[in-house]
Amino acid sequence: MVSPKHVMLMFTIIAPSAICFGAVYRVGDASGWHPMFNYTKWASSNKFHVGDTIRFEYNAIFHNVKEVTEPNYRACNGTKAIATYFSGNDSFTLDHPGHRYFLCGFPYHCRYGQKVEIYVVGKGSSPSPSPSPVADKNPANSASSSHHIFSVQFVTKYLAMVILVLFYLF
Repeated sequence: MVSPKHVMLMFTIIAPSAICFGAVYRVGDASGWHPMFNYTKWASSNKFHVGDTIRFEYNAIFHNVKEVTEPNYRACNGTKAIATYFSGNDSFTLDHPGHRYFLCGFPYHCRYGQKVEIYVVGKGSSPSPSPSPVADKNPANSASSSHHIFSVQFVTKYLAMVILVLFYLF
């Protein structure tokens, strides 16, 4: 017989799995973070919400990620960055609606396209109108569902942990 105490413990452990986790987007999908990629097209093919996470994966010897203001983004100026990251695997939780601007601070990388503007939609609001992305029939060039795969993997691992805890308790 399961005691009320154990039922409450199970509920406490399992309930968070019902919470909707934000999506995780790998910037550039399989291409990652490097020059000569159309990040404008990539960003316009995704809809970012408060609570989502964007992840930059890159070779830290050759690249970095700088969050900048809009004027510095437009000018490809990384010298007055809000913050600079250089781990090769940097994640940002999108915690408020609006625009976020990122670029690579290595010489000429931004000029060759290594920059991205992320528009974050607030909860319960609709995005500002933007041009529809052009459909690309080549799967290698289209946005993948890597963020959804990552979320499913996370939830699966979380549930496996819950099962192990429950097995240990009972």
